[in-house]
Amino acid sequence: MSKSATVKDVPAAPFIKALAEHFKSGGQFDVPEYCRYIKTASFKELGPYDPDFYFVRAASIARKVYLEGGVGVGGLAKVYGGSARKGTRKCHFQRGSRGILRHILRQLDDMKIVQKKKGQKGRFITSTGQKTLDVIAKQLISGFKRPEFYEMSLAGPSAEDVEEGVEGEEVEEGEEGE
Repeated sequence: MSKSATVKDVPAAPFIKALAEHFKSGGQFDVPEYCRYIKTASFKELGPYDPDFYFVRAASIARKVYLEGGVGVGGLAKVYGGSARKGTRKCHFQRGSRGILRHILRQLDDMKIVQKKKGQKGRFITSTGQKTLDVIAKQLISGFKRPEFYEMSLAGPSAEDVEEGVEGEEVEEGEEGE
């Protein structure tokens, strides 16, 4: 049985991982050479340890644009921001690096996954992008087991189940009236 699925039907972590692999194997992404040396935010002490972080961030951004729509560089910088630790002073929120986000959005635009709309701010998912992401979601959902909760009928237990439960219980006649 073929089940249709969208990005909303799949958990985020496995979907982002699968989409990052798709981007990496597709060969359409140009990872900048300086990517080894950059940090993802000003409040970070070190750059990412994962050599494929660029593809993972691109997959995460594509998912965000799919789910929310109208997302721009500033909004994504807030999403990927975090708490700046300042030693003994209080922590304050700081935004993520906008250069990486801008570069990834441009590449997603070149791949026709996201694009700008006239008269509106931010980026939106295209029909091609939606189709690509839904195909990956459909491939993932086939590997997940559906919980038993969804297999239960709405009518309740069947008549046979009720009779089996009643037959197993024996009631003595003397105890009923007491």
